[in-house]
Amino acid sequence: MRKMGVDAIYAVGKASADTTMYYLFNGANIYAHYVKKRGSPAVVIHSPIEREVAQKSGLKLISINKYGIRNIFEKYPDVIKAEAFFIKTICDDLKIRGTVAFYGTRTFGTSYHVIRQFLRFNKSIKIHYDAGKSILGMARQTKASDEVRRIRQVRNGVIAAFQHVLRTVQDMKVKNNIVMKDKKRMLRIGDLKAMLRRDLFERNFVDSDGMIVAQGRDAGVPHNTGRDLEMVRLGKTIVFDIYPKESGGGYCFDFTRTICFGYAPLKVQEVYKTVKDAQDHAIDMLKVGKRNLDVEKSVCKFFEQRGHPTLLSSPKTQIGYCHSLGHGIGLNVHESPSFNLLKTNKDMITPGHVFTIEPGLYYPDKEFGVRLEDVIYVDPRGTIVNLTRCPRKLIVEM
Repeated sequence: MRKMGVDAIYAVGKASADTTMYYLFNGANIYAHYVKKRGSPAVVIHSPIEREVAQKSGLKLISINKYGIRNIFEKYPDVIKAEAFFIKTICDDLKIRGTVAFYGTRTFGTSYHVIRQFLRFNKSIKIHYDAGKSILGMARQTKASDEVRRIRQVRNGVIAAFQHVLRTVQDMKVKNNIVMKDKKRMLRIGDLKAMLRRDLFERNFVDSDGMIVAQGRDAGVPHNTGRDLEMVRLGKTIVFDIYPKESGGGYCFDFTRTICFGYAPLKVQEVYKTVKDAQDHAIDMLKVGKRNLDVEKSVCKFFEQRGHPTLLSSPKTQIGYCHSLGHGIGLNVHESPSFNLLKTNKDMITPGHVFTIEPGLYYPDKEFGVRLEDVIYVDPRGTIVNLTRCPRKLIVEM
């Protein structure tokens, strides 16, 4: 806050609906107002009916009853004005002045008019302009030991669920190159997803953002989630991209493996090895102080030297290596830091960062795609730690 010239943070929202509020409330599942002055402890202004849940935040609490909220809304039938005056009342009571960074999840139009009306009520406040990375984005991109522990727990559930699905399929019969659930029913992509969801749920994790189980041509389009009714066939690449989070809100993990049941065509084996080597190349480059942009460029050059198009030389390509190398992971499955080719990307490898390394090659017209994704943690000593710890094996014997 000092570095960015911010005197206070003011945030409004519900923890279960907004990861920013979850972070600020330390996981307490409440709807409330959060205020933090620079150099002072944070304060949570909460509804009296949520007073006991609010205690779980571990923060100083104030009931909204202190501010006569009912009288404010009776004085201002216009809800926008009432909310703006309520925020002004809190700021006056807590002596909030200077530059304030506002956060929360609201529609653009409502937020604009609430802040506009608030500034009419309180002319001593200046709204902080987040021209680049926000204060909270900067705070959240470095993880404490407890956050890493929770990410590891999700990792354990993801890998166990994935391996259980593979073992289950291996016990099934094959007919005309199609995997059979039983004597009459064919196994489908939707069945694989259902098995994963069930296993994850039993381990207290949920796929709130979905998952990818994409076969053949669909595996050749990076974010194609797969067609549920498609039959599971031998020799086809299947991209499993699984990214659940803790049940009730919390930390995520992100995991991708590409497999072929039974066998893999020679060309697929060659591409798989190239992607695997590219991932090793990227991880070998990681060291504290290295710019993420430089790692991204190096991976692009690695692929291009092996004859594959990339966004470095072909910015509009939709085949080959056509996405960025990775992203931060925490309360959101995609957050800071970033890997991309933008000149404005100033992120660099830093102790506390947790991020993915996920190179891939995609050829939908050739009916295949390959992606491998591991999660990397840079510990406080600067050591590069691969959190994923799951074998990279293309062929699953049947």
